[in-house]
Amino acid sequence: MRKVIKSGFFWQFVGGFAIGAVGVVTLQPASAQGAQPIPAASPIVAVR
Repeated sequence: MRKVIKSGFFWQFVGGFAIGAVGVVTLQPASAQGAQPIPAASPIVAVR
């Protein structure tokens, strides 16, 4: 386990994960917080 933690691959993975998490948090649009679902334009009606 100690060898895995000291490996460069592990730290590159952790660093990439952290950068990605920060990017997702900072780059999400502010309007996504209170966004309402868009209602359908018309109800679906079965046609025979």
